[in-house]
Amino acid sequence: MSPQAQEIIRKYAEMHGCGYKYAALASALGSLAWEKPLYSEFQQLARESEYAAWTLVNGYALNHLTISTHRLKSHLRSIRSLNQFIEENGFRLNSEGGLLKVSPDGLLLQSSTVADSVTFQFSHGVTETVPCSYIEFAERLVLPQYKTLPEEEVKEFHRRDGFEVGNADKIFESTSKDQLARRTA
Repeated sequence: MSPQAQEIIRKYAEMHGCGYKYAALASALGSLAWEKPLYSEFQQLARESEYAAWTLVNGYALNHLTISTHRLKSHLRSIRSLNQFIEENGFRLNSEGGLLKVSPDGLLLQSSTVADSVTFQFSHGVTETVPCSYIEFAERLVLPQYKTLPEEEVKEFHRRDGFEVGNADKIFESTSKDQLARRTA
């Protein structure tokens, strides 16, 4: 990040030296632990890191949550069925890297909604729409050595675990300007 972007981050991180102590409260109340930023600072960060810009206006709010679809008790436990259901009900899925992100081993399937947008008033009265939270979906398939187990005996440790960096990069695009523009198109 440029020195200017680093300075913006430092400015707000240091503004309230004990802001982290109130992170849960600020998140629950939907407020920032620091003063509202300038729109120009938001724009500067967004040019370099949309995630940094997201954090500047959302603070300690929940960025996303993940639903493990294989734990659902309906036909929606299949991530493909869930994705279809989501789109049929008017929600948009993140299309970066395809609607369904698949790990190289094929055992971790992921998708996510496009983030909601909220109106945010910046410190000098400028009001703009900014991204907020989204929902990620993950289906962890049964590992090959446990494929013969009856479905009712399959436990979480029989499934693929871990994290896929390539998928995560695409999932985080759920809050990007491109995805939000696609959402309203």
